[in-house]
Amino acid sequence: MSARTDVLLWAQRVVGRKGATAAQILELPASATAEAAQEAFHKTARMAHPDLHRNGLTADELELVTTAYARAAAAYHELRARPTTAPPPRSPTAPPPRSPTGPPPRVRSDNTSGPTFADGLPFSPASAMTSKALIYYRKAELCLRRGDIPGAVLQLKMAIATDPASPLLRSALAEVQAETGKK
Repeated sequence: MSARTDVLLWAQRVVGRKGATAAQILELPASATAEAAQEAFHKTARMAHPDLHRNGLTADELELVTTAYARAAAAYHELRARPTTAPPPRSPTAPPPRSPTGPPPRVRSDNTSGPTFADGLPFSPASAMTSKALIYYRKAELCLRRGDIPGAVLQLKMAIATDPASPLLRSALAEVQAETGKK
């Protein structure tokens, strides 16, 4: 079979697995280690990364591959985040950890220092998502500056796959897609 056929069959298989566990999406046993998940995801990335197929697939096929790849990336991050040992104890003097999405931003009425969290700390995209999602978010910003809308959409979908709970990423994707629809 050709690489195109292989990647399309893989994408259909992944997208068709509604409610599948992370291990099932990466085609691993439920007891797979983080190392096995990494190996499986890297194999998937070498075969099915959407950038590899940008020129060889139709728009609908590329969307299917992008969706499947995003699910595989999210599954990999879920498996990688599984604790293998107990986390180290937190110092009693350390501040409590902030949620990756944090409280919703609030704009100060005087608008002198921009948006802030309810606790007064400044709001930034970095505080609204995980570090991996932030990398994809920044890449999406670069794509938008270059005028590469499909690239920006792809990067935002990858960011959402790594941090599905981030409302900032979902709203950013909706804005970019709305702008695309206006043109």
